[in-house]
Amino acid sequence: MTPLELNFHDLVAIAQIVLDDLPVGLLVLSAGGEPVWSNREAKVVCAVWNEMPLRRDALPLITAKLKVPPKLWQECQMILEQHSKDQKTPEARVISESKRGLHALIQLRCLANPHDFPVLFLQLDYRRPRGDRDRPLTPAALALMTHLTFREREVALRLRDGLATAEIARELSRSRLTIKTQLAGIYRKLGVKGRARVVAMLNR
Repeated sequence: MTPLELNFHDLVAIAQIVLDDLPVGLLVLSAGGEPVWSNREAKVVCAVWNEMPLRRDALPLITAKLKVPPKLWQECQMILEQHSKDQKTPEARVISESKRGLHALIQLRCLANPHDFPVLFLQLDYRRPRGDRDRPLTPAALALMTHLTFREREVALRLRDGLATAEIARELSRSRLTIKTQLAGIYRKLGVKGRARVVAMLNR
């Protein structure tokens, strides 16, 4: 099957898989504040922003439905009010809670022309180290983590904690084969040949 033979629903499904693996949260909101679309990382970041209980690896216990953080929605409303007042596209806003490692870029977009109903695009980032709240990652190590997918980061941080493949598989409820595949992806993306080098890079 060539790309031209893929139908719209196939393309959407493929796009969802790709966007779910991005280490940045992507969220689209209607002008009424309802989530129109989100990727997996957006659900994680929103849950952290909403102060959901965290697991030992600093990831939240995610609920089934994404809840827009009140602080972000308040900023969205200010953008919508400004757009309604002067009919111009407002400048993007950056909202941060640096101590918690939370950052958001909020932009308003009209899909066709300025008179259409606007939507809000949010790029969300949770930079607090996952799995190492008591032993922070350096800026260089954090930069390396941005090359990995959400699931690869979970594995990499457990490597840093000294867990063996079987222990990682058990803790993440994945098969050993899956963990080995994800380790291979980590090695390839970081340009290394084994776990010892990954641990050294994340501890530098």
